[in-house]
Amino acid sequence: MPYKYIVYILALLLSGISLCIANTNLHSVNLYDVYEIKLKTKHKINNPFDVLDINLEALFISPTGKKYTSFGFYDGKVNQTYIWKIRFNPDIPGRWKFKLKSNKSYFKLYNGDFLVSKKTANPLTHGHIKVDPNNSRALIHLDGTPHYWIGGKWISARDYGLPKKSGIYNKGIDPSNVHFGYKSNETFIKYLNLLTQYKHNGILLKTALYPLEKDNLSWDLKWIHRAEWLIKECIKRGINVQVNIFDTWSRDKDTVFKNNTMGSMQPFNVWKDGDDYLKENYIKNLISRMASYPNVYWELGNEMEHKPNSGDGFIKLSNKKYIPWIRKYDPYNLPIGLSEGIWKRVNVDIGFLHQTDKMPDPTMLRPVIMNELVSYTLKPTFFQKIKRKLFGKQWHHGLWHDSAINNPELRFAYRKTFWNVFTNGGAGASEATWLDIDKSFSKALHNVMQDHMHLKTILDKNINIVNHTYYLDNFIYGAKVKNTTRGLRGKYYITYFQAGNKIHERRNIINIKLQAGKFKLSWLNPKTGEIVQSNTVVSVNKNLIKIAQPAYTEDIVLISERIQ
Repeated sequence: MPYKYIVYILALLLSGISLCIANTNLHSVNLYDVYEIKLKTKHKINNPFDVLDINLEALFISPTGKKYTSFGFYDGKVNQTYIWKIRFNPDIPGRWKFKLKSNKSYFKLYNGDFLVSKKTANPLTHGHIKVDPNNSRALIHLDGTPHYWIGGKWISARDYGLPKKSGIYNKGIDPSNVHFGYKSNETFIKYLNLLTQYKHNGILLKTALYPLEKDNLSWDLKWIHRAEWLIKECIKRGINVQVNIFDTWSRDKDTVFKNNTMGSMQPFNVWKDGDDYLKENYIKNLISRMASYPNVYWELGNEMEHKPNSGDGFIKLSNKKYIPWIRKYDPYNLPIGLSEGIWKRVNVDIGFLHQTDKMPDPTMLRPVIMNELVSYTLKPTFFQKIKRKLFGKQWHHGLWHDSAINNPELRFAYRKTFWNVFTNGGAGASEATWLDIDKSFSKALHNVMQDHMHLKTILDKNINIVNHTYYLDNFIYGAKVKNTTRGLRGKYYITYFQAGNKIHERRNIINIKLQAGKFKLSWLNPKTGEIVQSNTVVSVNKNLIKIAQPAYTEDIVLISERIQ
């Protein structure tokens, strides 16, 4: 063989060996983990938080050629060196590439690649949440796991804020008797572990403009870093986080730890046109920081129709500006939710309900989550009426506050809300949103969370068909109490019967409408999670059949499952 060919072959072999060595040295991350790029510059920057002026971005290219753009954000200064980061969440395994781009010359830009493994680091991580393409009323993770929200409390921006700032201590009680203020890491961990114990998978994290500094452009990094710490702790436990962007109860522009419901007294007024630069910069910073966490999606606003502000104004600006900005900076197109009464008129993905007497409408074509349980009144007894007259003690209205979830008299009110939201076709519910986690956890709280867990247990057992089920009308005939059914016709049905608080329902004969075949019928006590009557196999050869409903107190669940 001629010498030149031998040299050529050796050169190819050596280049192949070099390529293999380069590949093995590539940085590797687990599927759905955050891949982070860090850039440094000593160039003096006037305001590094101005991400509309300082544009830094990375174009990520997947193994299939699909492209995503993530934007950079400023994350602090060490020894006069400015640190910028770009975060990205890869959704498929293989070799990814990225190209950096900026409108500023002081960044040292480069191209690179990294490997994504086939496995997740945590079996509880299922990837970002999106609306199920096969069921517009349901949510699903990227790996195909259905997502049904079993939510806990709302975390106030003040809860994860600083213990003290500008000489002011972060603690207090608002007019609604809600306790706000700094909470320790241990307090948060204790609550997150409680959520895990009872199979809960969600919290809401408020920002409400609190992490902004007084120039309304800069961010308090200690504040927002703690929010990110909390999100990461949730990832470890399989807990998803609805990140709130705007809120009627946002920070007062002249204070550190107080809110102000008047839009004109907040850092910028999101109900009126103007201050677009500040608003868009806020959204870009928040989305760039948090979108890449695999457990995050958005709440655009909380109760934005409340006076003294204009719900119509927020609707107009949301459709025209806020939602397009979120979509512009969010490479994953994560779901956006909105409460309370205006969501139907805004181009969001999820409706957040607050009224426990208004269940999801079967005609709604978007996922609906009951993310705050507000309007519920337990009818007072004669002696409670007397006590109220004598001592002026207010009776509970609504389940959103700490004293409600810690009142054993209201346990049924919570449980019936959880089950009714599900059987009416909803995508989940939260509990007492302003639970005070600084206090010890009461037996009443444990009971409510346990009741919610029993619903989650049923869903987990049927995880493969949860997103194929819908609200079904005319399934039960002859029942003496209110009931609703959700299921997959001809295969699986869950019916919730509610007699009422402390009301005992006697044994009864009811009719159910089933298709021909064999079905296993199970009566479940939603208070204990136990089957109260032996499963019965029913041979069905006609649509309407008679079955015996056992005696029960308050509520009971019928599960009808076809036997293959």
